[in-house]
Amino acid sequence: METFDFSYFDRGIDRVGTDCEKWDFLRLREGADVLPMWVADMDFPSPPAVSEALVRRAQHATYGYTEPIDADFTSVIDFWQRHHGLTLTKEEITLLPCVVTGLRMGVRTMTQPGDSVIIQPPVYGPFFASIRDNGRQIVENPLLHSGDRWEMEFDGLENCLRGGAKLLLLCNPHNPVGRAWDVDELTRVVELCARYGAKIVCDEIHADFVFTPKRHVPILSIPGAEHVAISLAAASKTFNVAGLKQAVMFAKDEAMRAAIVQEMTACGVVSGNQFALVGTRACYLHGDAWLAGLKEYLKASREIVYDFIRERLPHIGVSELEATYLMWLDCRSLGVSGEELRRRTIKGAGVALTDGEFFGTQGEGFLRLNIGCPHAQLREALARLEKALKKD
Repeated sequence: METFDFSYFDRGIDRVGTDCEKWDFLRLREGADVLPMWVADMDFPSPPAVSEALVRRAQHATYGYTEPIDADFTSVIDFWQRHHGLTLTKEEITLLPCVVTGLRMGVRTMTQPGDSVIIQPPVYGPFFASIRDNGRQIVENPLLHSGDRWEMEFDGLENCLRGGAKLLLLCNPHNPVGRAWDVDELTRVVELCARYGAKIVCDEIHADFVFTPKRHVPILSIPGAEHVAISLAAASKTFNVAGLKQAVMFAKDEAMRAAIVQEMTACGVVSGNQFALVGTRACYLHGDAWLAGLKEYLKASREIVYDFIRERLPHIGVSELEATYLMWLDCRSLGVSGEELRRRTIKGAGVALTDGEFFGTQGEGFLRLNIGCPHAQLREALARLEKALKKD
């Protein structure tokens, strides 16, 4: 049996030439010498059980119509109970192609054209698009930034709700600032939304990357949340299987769930690709040891970044990483534009991070660093960043 220790993750995997967005797309656009530390997938092999399950399925050389089986639901149920203490039933789970599909279905179902939808930037770019592309109005309640920590602005949130907003798109854990919202924070969110008759669509795709002593608090574990919130999750980030296109919606309220399923049917949104089902099932059934090893490795990766920034780039801020494998770097002390940051990093130093502006105007002057890679690659990226971000 393979041991998922540091030496395992140190080996990484060569992804060049696999139609990989992170590596191949970047090379086409920027050249072969740019080190990709941007899009949120990892440069590690997925758990061996996943590859084995997919190969077994591929060897049965007919790929006809497929339906989910009970294990596609029970594997998710058991995993979330085991890791996060959330109790679910099969009836409360709906399969989706991806979490962004769930965001869009939530917007379309829980609001009407012209309605206001709240987001808390800086936040994952598709939150903006999910609202805008469906003819709703974006209402921003920016997070508060204090030192290396970010907080929700609850007075601002209540003002948005008092102003008539119908829906909150919540990111928990939060991408890109790395917060794992705690019980008290989520309780206040649920109570406010319930008070003003608003709903919550909660993106929990990074739930499995919350580092001790913090823990992931599922939105549906908060009293009263079952009547106002749905949760979106996937194995994609956790086990590096985003290309399989499989996610889930958790909805305990039957009426909310039925409305979203009806909208999915009307829009022709279907899920259940046979390889996605097989691969996702293998993740949840056989991925625990791999995930435990990965989290220890990423905790060490986080410390590598903290130490490097403190010693070599003390003028660059770094947000406390409670969750995700994405670190949020505050480069505003350089006094340069986002375009200049891109020039310095990609053209000047040969390293690609995600632009802060992708997360809204509050992200200007920031960069998001993906640490989901072997430590040698991370150290090389940091050395290149030192060249890009040093003070003139």
